[in-house]
Amino acid sequence: MPIYVAHFVVLQQDLWYAADASHEVTRTSEARRIESHLFEADDASHAYLKASKMISSLSDAHCDGDGDVTEFFGLGLYDLEEVFLAARSLDEELRGPYGVEVGGIRWSQAEPEIRLREQLSIFAREGA
Repeated sequence: MPIYVAHFVVLQQDLWYAADASHEVTRTSEARRIESHLFEADDASHAYLKASKMISSLSDAHCDGDGDVTEFFGLGLYDLEEVFLAARSLDEELRGPYGVEVGGIRWSQAEPEIRLREQLSIFAREGA
């Protein structure tokens, strides 16, 4: 079965709250990152559907102490690529001297953009 890698845009938002009864937000910071997941799918269309369903699972939150909250939001897909292996199995490739290349991120902007299905590498190459 083909192997794919989905590159997701994830927003990390840090919130600091006042210690008094107001609990108002006193400071915030945001950062975006690319998170990549490797998975199997029957074909590119099924890979897209599977990756699309993963987006909501990337959202999470945790508290680092009183008044300190970090939230993560899966915003969308940055890219989706098929991973091509040599003639060996994935296990053999992973143990090999170079591992498995799982795609790369082409960064030309200050923040990663969310792309439409047609803009993802796997569909742009096919012209689908």
